[in-house]
Amino acid sequence: MRKRWHTPGSIAGFMLITLALSGCSGKDLKTLLPDGLTAPTPGEMARQMFNLYDPDKRREAVNRLSAAPYGGKDPYLKGYRLLIDDPDPTVRAACATALGLHGDVEDADRLILRLQDEATFVRWEVAKALQKIHNERAIKPLTESLKNDPDPDVRMASATALGQYTDRGVFNVLIGALEDPHYSVVIAAHRSLKTQTGQDFPPDGQPWLQWARENKTTIFANKDQYTWKPYQKGQTWWDKVQVWKKPPPPVQPKIPTGAAGSTGKMQLPDGSG
Repeated sequence: MRKRWHTPGSIAGFMLITLALSGCSGKDLKTLLPDGLTAPTPGEMARQMFNLYDPDKRREAVNRLSAAPYGGKDPYLKGYRLLIDDPDPTVRAACATALGLHGDVEDADRLILRLQDEATFVRWEVAKALQKIHNERAIKPLTESLKNDPDPDVRMASATALGQYTDRGVFNVLIGALEDPHYSVVIAAHRSLKTQTGQDFPPDGQPWLQWARENKTTIFANKDQYTWKPYQKGQTWWDKVQVWKKPPPPVQPKIPTGAAGSTGKMQLPDGSG
């Protein structure tokens, strides 16, 4: 059972984190709003993040902070970790997204617990967040989600997340997912099999099983690097009109936090994440 929202410990925690966040500089928040609007300060965002009466304000604050270049700093991470158990599912979903972007390997454990969330869109955001964090403790929960979750989007996201693990059990589960009734899940499982093995057989179980029988000891010898691609906002008509402005460089794929070759937490465009 989740902790009650109004426990004294929770309120004390909210107050401590709010005080910590309130001392931050607000200059970077201007990047989060269109020109001409007043940017909220970090203190204002911190207060909204722990607004006991309005989940919409809590969710908006988490989304704004996690999208900021400084969204991965420790005081904000403490807030995401605390609010992942928020009674409102939209706040839980926002925190799952934030932890995927900015969390560390141990945050996978917090996310795993939410793979059983009663809200479908929370489970979906959690599975997507686990695509960005490498922790082998996520293998079993993700395989269970791929096999048993009633929602195809959750199964699809779980199949994608499993592509980073070169594990024979995962390989077998992904082959089984090629029989999923939803084609989006089949495509995700097929893509993960190709990443795991470096092979490119059709999305049908038989050729994969036959190849595996013939290559028992070298299934993962030619694996590809698993990556995920951060969201990049498309250019608006106004961006295109401003021909004197250089368009931002394409966002490069990222290696999950905790995986071999990872540079650690996600770096946002200005490098201050």
